[in-house]
Amino acid sequence: MGELYLVGMGPGDLPGLTLRAREALEKAGVVIGYSTYIKLLEEMGLLGGKEVVRKGMTEELDRAEEALERALAGQRVALVSGGDPGIYGMAAPVLELMEEQGFRRADGGMGLPGRFALGEKNLVLEVIPGVTAANAVASLLGSPLSHDTCLISLSDLLTPWPLIERRLHAAGMGDFVVVLYNPQSKRRDWQLRRSAEILLAFRPKETPAALVKSAYRKRQEVTLTTLEGLLSAEAGMLTTVVIGNQQSRFFEGTFLTPRGYGLKYHLETGEPLPGETPGLSLRRRDA
Repeated sequence: MGELYLVGMGPGDLPGLTLRAREALEKAGVVIGYSTYIKLLEEMGLLGGKEVVRKGMTEELDRAEEALERALAGQRVALVSGGDPGIYGMAAPVLELMEEQGFRRADGGMGLPGRFALGEKNLVLEVIPGVTAANAVASLLGSPLSHDTCLISLSDLLTPWPLIERRLHAAGMGDFVVVLYNPQSKRRDWQLRRSAEILLAFRPKETPAALVKSAYRKRQEVTLTTLEGLLSAEAGMLTTVVIGNQQSRFFEGTFLTPRGYGLKYHLETGEPLPGETPGLSLRRRDA
């Protein structure tokens, strides 16, 4: 019986790789992934003695299909994703393909890890989490995601742009901190500006924003700006953009979104503010 590990690589540096991810890569006989991720793993020295299969940017289904075929043939396979496999990663295409091909649960369990069968062949599937771009970027900025946050990809390769726009409007109405994945590419050079225009209808132009390129990699760049600044900002596929909510602010070179303690307690004394009680719901205030 083969084994298929969907491995989250984290931001792409060795310290950012979880111990479980390293264990899975060590156990695997075959490692499959996007060529850039394979190169990063090679630089970490983790692919010695393994069969390596490199695939291109838009070949996610090919990667998923080959990984399943090899695992059904009895091999131990690691299919790698940048960040986390379940966040714009390889977990979804693998499960979608398994559903389409007619895989059935073979162990009677729920969730993962789990054993699945296709005809007479079996494999064990495990999803191994990784540090996603939002988490990596947040750690470099300080604490921008300390309150309700949404992640939105600006790539329209698999999601129609009108739907992306509706989600941006909803995020603006809800005053969510917004993390933008895939903000720009050579072909898509206007979506970031359009996203900023939409959010400017809901929050001030001075709202803190940041662009982080290649977090925890050799060419890392961190830029602090504002929501208005994003109208003319340059970004790429290696950049993640963070846009604060109406309470977010910069503090001594860091990006801070308050958790809300200042609405309930005097921060210096720790005493509840008038009308507030520890452990009870916050008194209703005008939005």
